[in-house]
Amino acid sequence: MTYTFEIHPQALKRRFSVYVVVAQGDKETLLYVGKTGDNREGCNPLISRCGNHFSYNEIHSQVRNKIEAHENWRYTYVFDHFDDYCDDAVERRQRIDRINEMERWLNMQIQRAITGSVGVRLLNPYGARGYCSNTEKQKRSAFRTPETEQKVVNIVENVKQLLGLTTRSDHERV
Repeated sequence: MTYTFEIHPQALKRRFSVYVVVAQGDKETLLYVGKTGDNREGCNPLISRCGNHFSYNEIHSQVRNKIEAHENWRYTYVFDHFDDYCDDAVERRQRIDRINEMERWLNMQIQRAITGSVGVRLLNPYGARGYCSNTEKQKRSAFRTPETEQKVVNIVENVKQLLGLTTRSDHERV
């Protein structure tokens, strides 16, 4: 038997992105929220991050580390880009801060979307446990624009559709 594996062209772009891994098993669905571009040296394409999720290097393989018998699950990545990669260190730092906030925000919205869902669990829920100064809160809040909100909403809605959680009233709101 032969198999195919499709890669969307957007998954090859070197951009700051957030994503949700939807891992569907026979009895439950597990979700993982992540991002690309937060490392110091650059911003790898999403497809590179996908590969790392299943690496046997435990530092990089957050999904494989959390899912027993990971090769028995079906995986869908739902993602969007927020910024292009840039070489300017100051501008890149701002983009890293922005993608970090987008990941926190997406994680909280996914948690809200799956509340009360049977057989669906987020593997890495954001807990907001550390201290955050008012200055930092204001800085983070500035990244939450109508444009970024729409991107987060679209990712969440797509995940809800995959999970069969979308209702008619959800479609009317969007």
